[in-house]
This record gives sequence, C-alpha cells and structure tokens, in this order.
Amino acid sequence: MKKFNRFLLHFLSDAKLWLSFMLYLSLFRISFILYFRNKMQPDTAFSDIVFSGLNGLRYDSVASTCWFAVPFLLSMLLIFVDADRIVDRVRSVIGAAFIIITTIAWVVTFGYFNEYNEQFNYMLFNLYYDDAAAIFKTIWADYHPLIYFSIIGGVSALAFTLQQRFLQKQFISRDRITSRRFTPLSGFITAFIIITLVVTAARGSVGPRPAQRKDIAVAKDAFLNQAVANPYFSLLFAVEDHRNAEGFNGLESFVPDRNVRKAAQDLFHNNKSYDNLDAYLIKHAQGPKGLPPRHIFLVVMESYDAWPFLKKYASLGITHNLTEMAQKGLHIETFLPASDSTMQSLASIISGLPYAHVEINYQATARKPYPSSIAETFKRLGYRTRLFYGGYLSWQRFGDFARDQGFEEIYGAPHMWVPGATTHEWGVDDEYLVNFIVNKVNDDQPSFNLIMTTSYHPPYNVDVWAKGFPLKEVPDDIKPLFDGTTSLKMLGHLWYADKCLGDLVKRAEAKLSRPLFAFTGDHFGRKFINARPEFFERSGVPFILCGKEVLRGVEMPKDAAGAHIDIPPTLIELSAPKGFEYYSVGQDLLAPRKEFLGIGFFKVIGKDFILDLSDPPRFHQLSGKPLPKSLPDIKELKATFDRTYGVGWWRVKRGEKL
Repeated sequence: MKKFNRFLLHFLSDAKLWLSFMLYLSLFRISFILYFRNKMQPDTAFSDIVFSGLNGLRYDSVASTCWFAVPFLLSMLLIFVDADRIVDRVRSVIGAAFIIITTIAWVVTFGYFNEYNEQFNYMLFNLYYDDAAAIFKTIWADYHPLIYFSIIGGVSALAFTLQQRFLQKQFISRDRITSRRFTPLSGFITAFIIITLVVTAARGSVGPRPAQRKDIAVAKDAFLNQAVANPYFSLLFAVEDHRNAEGFNGLESFVPDRNVRKAAQDLFHNNKSYDNLDAYLIKHAQGPKGLPPRHIFLVVMESYDAWPFLKKYASLGITHNLTEMAQKGLHIETFLPASDSTMQSLASIISGLPYAHVEINYQATARKPYPSSIAETFKRLGYRTRLFYGGYLSWQRFGDFARDQGFEEIYGAPHMWVPGATTHEWGVDDEYLVNFIVNKVNDDQPSFNLIMTTSYHPPYNVDVWAKGFPLKEVPDDIKPLFDGTTSLKMLGHLWYADKCLGDLVKRAEAKLSRPLFAFTGDHFGRKFINARPEFFERSGVPFILCGKEVLRGVEMPKDAAGAHIDIPPTLIELSAPKGFEYYSVGQDLLAPRKEFLGIGFFKVIGKDFILDLSDPPRFHQLSGKPLPKSLPDIKELKATFDRTYGVGWWRVKRGEKL
C-alpha cells in the first residue's frame, strides 16, 4: 500500500473521530438547553434555538480539532513510517479520553450553571482562595456526587461503545482507498483540501475571522447565549478573566492610559496634583444628623437578595422582620453589592475600596489598615471594634484580614459553639451567632460591630419548620410566579435568617443605648422562585438602616441609590463630629446631592435604571418601573465606573504612592 494511501485511510478514520466529537458535544448542548429550558424567555422562537445551536458548532469544531490533532499528526507520519497499529491504538485512547473528560466537564457544568447561572467563570478560582474542604463537604451534602459519578460512568461507557462502533464502520471501501492511484497533481489537490478542512475546523469559521468570544452572544435570549460555548471554551474564558484581573491589564481595563492621578482628579472633582492617592480620598464629616449612635451593628447577610422585599413577593412573608425595620427606618432599595461573591464584598466593605477583580484580603497592601478601613476609622472615633462571623476565621484569611484592618476583637464559630448547638460546613446556625453577640456586647463602651451570617447558604440543613416557618405551600398569588426552581425549604432558610436578625434587634435594643443597625447582603443569592428573574432581581441587595433614637428626624434623600462602598461614609457621617477627617471612595447616602449613582461590580444603578456594563452595555429597568424616556450617557456612566475601579485597583495593588 502506498504511503499517501495509508495516510488517507487513517485520515478518514480521524475524520470519523472528529465527527464523533462534534456529535457528542452537540448532544450535550441539546440536553443542556432542554434541562434548563425554563430559563428561556417565553417568546423565544424555535428558530432562535436552532441558530444558537448552529453557532455553538463553531466552538465545538475548535475543541474537537484540538482533540483530533494528535491522531491526525500521527497519521501524517505514516507517509514516512509504517506504524498503523500504534496510530489505531492512539486514536482509540484519544477517543476514550475525550468521552470521559467531556462527560465530566458537561456534568460539572450542569451543576455549576444551576448554582451560578453561568458556565464556568472566574469564580471557579475561588477554590484556591476559599475553604476547599467546606466547599466539597457542601457539594457532598447538597449535590449527592455519587449520583453524578454514576451518571458520568454510565454515559461514558455507553458513549465509548457507540463511538468505537462508529469508527469501525466503513463508509468508503478500504480496498477502494488503498487501490486508488494519485498523480502528483491529484495528490496535491487532495492534500490541499484536507489541510483546508482542518484549518477551517480549527478556526471555527470559513470567514476571514476565527470564532471569537464576542461572537457567542448573537441571540436575544441570554440563556441561549450561555448555551453556545462548550465547557472547554467557558473554562478558557474563565482563565482569561482571572489572568486579566490579577495582572497589570487589570488597571488598563479601567484606566487605559494608566493615569490614575487624572482618574482620581475627575472622580473626586479635585484638580490638585498630589503624589499620594489617599489625598484624594480625604473627606470631612458634616456632623451627626441626629443623636450619634453608641453602638453600631453592620450586618452583612449571607446571600441576601433585594427581590424578597418587592411587593409582588410580599405574601411569602420570608423577610417580615427586615421589612418592618425598613418601614420604620430607612430603606435604600436601589442598591448594588461590591461583587458577586462573599469575601470580595466583605473585603470591599471593610477596606472601603471597590473590588476591582483583585483579592484585597490577599494583597501585601492589606497587611496594615487602609486609611479608608471602616474599623480603623471607627477606632479613631472611640468605638470598640468587633467582628462576629458565624463561620471559621481561617476561611480566606478572614480573621487575619480583619485584624490587619483594625478590628480589635474577632470572633468566629468556635467562640459561639455551645453544647447542643447545630453546625454545618460553614459554621454555626445564625441563632447561636445572635446569642453570642448579645452576650458579648455591653453598654460600657461605644462599639462598632461587623456581623457576617451563614445560615442562608447550602446545604440548607436547618429544620426550618421546627423553628416556626409557617409556609407549607406556596401562596395562591405566588403560584403563577413559582416554577419549582427553588424549594420551600430553601425559602425557609431565608425566613430563618430574617427571624434571627429580628431577635438580634429586639434583644440589643432592650440591652443597649442608642443602637444603630445597618443591614445589607453580601451578594444576590442566586436562588429565585422562578428561572427567569428580572435583571434587578439578580443584581440588587438591600440596604436598611434602623435605629429608633439615632434616626429620629433623619430623612432619606429622594431618589437615593448606592452600593457597598457607600456604607462606610454613610455610617461615619451618622457618628462623627463636625470636621472629623476620614477617607472614602464612596459617598454619604443620606446627604442630598444632584444625582445618586451606585457603583457595583460591573453595574451602575440610579434612581430609575440599572446599567449592565457587559459587552455591549445595556440599560435595564428597575422592578415594576419602566425606563425613563431620557437616560444618562452610557459613556459618562462607564467613565465614572472606570475611574472608581481604577482608583481601587491602584490603591490595592500599588499602594498610596502615585
């Protein structure tokens, strides 16, 4: 058999292997769309689904060609050496490896998407920063991995069997190929066609531009756009995002010319030229708006969304206590978190700096208090600073980071455990956290207390009905909105967290003088009563201030909007004497100004809009409110966002010197 004929024979087997890869990836995409079909918009046309599936073939082609490359290159070697058996064996091994790894990747993607509403993203790297043991225990308890292992094993075995039968099937007679005579011209044409096909498949495109990330979002339906990329590409994009965030390009993505001084001048409306970035952050307190608080409790609630406070969900009654506090106190409804993950938001609140895709709690600059540190500032005001966390302080250096940032007393789950206390992978239940706080804080000295709760989090193992959760079924007016995406038990954990916070307020008010309570969520909870929450519902968190004496006569400005970085200056201005010097990137939310803007994680919120700064930027309406006819200039909002995050990036990565 001539050497070129041998190569051609093996290339056809390689082509069948490539085709089996394509078919396997497509079948998983179809399964993915069917499984999460309730996340599609009701008016999505079948043609849109088909178009998204065809668009996904481009990315499948690139991934399949990468897997196909090894046997194809070995087949090319057959032009020079006789090694048919080795090539056949390698092809079989590559086929099996593809089946196993792709099955694992897709099954994990299903679970990841179910939690984060995205295929793999940069948060995957939280496994490095986070408490990996607690994460895996949660997965074991909540996701039943033995079932997933069984699915992976069964699907892989079936797929490999079918793949091998497909590879053994002869679509063109072997004798016809081996007996074919090629002239130099016909051989060149055949080789040129093969190379062209391989290059086209590797590019995922027949046009002048290969398949790129920006080509994914071609459908109107956001979910269908999520389904276009296969796990290999979504993992690649996650790595790119993580590298860009950690590298110097992180600054350039916010301040392309790297002129942080100019960004700070524009952001803080200060034309003076300083060599120290902190000089631009200096503010002077205007004096308390009422009686200054003696005890401040800033409660960051695990996974606490803004959506349960909307009127259309009121009959669920799962935020009864906080809703009542919001009515009696001040409630800023248009409010954004610093990030979409717990530690990043906590680090932003504690440091007073925006989370610019840099892990603040791991930076060298965080080993001493930032001037904008909320604990350090309140310590200068004469308050005893304490941190109470229902989890374990070793998690993401939380305890060490808090100590570095000026907290004088730091307490975690081991301090709160008592005989009979129920615990879970992330710490103690919220009721034990509340008991410990009330017993620890006394009226002998003013105090600033930062609290992080844990119970509204997987594995959702609190017996909420035994605690008094009243819902046994979904209320009638909620049933049209409820599609079974989440469970009553999960909603019961939101009710349980609210119950514990209500107990904290009642007991602290009875024991302490002039307490002020501030409540917010670390990030939206990613759990909704249906698969298609509005954009605001999957973006916002609450910010509620409550204090009978402290807030008496204090009014919230009309159209107030804000974000986590605005919490420190708001609390400082309620507490500090007139003229007190402090540092802040954010603004006092209770001071009237021409226009309120909340700068969150790649989002900007105003009185009547929320802007998503994804590519391309897009305005969304607030819940129940149509977008105004006249909207702000997107470029100006993006510039404000970039300046804010550029200043935050530089202060965390490079320090105060410009």
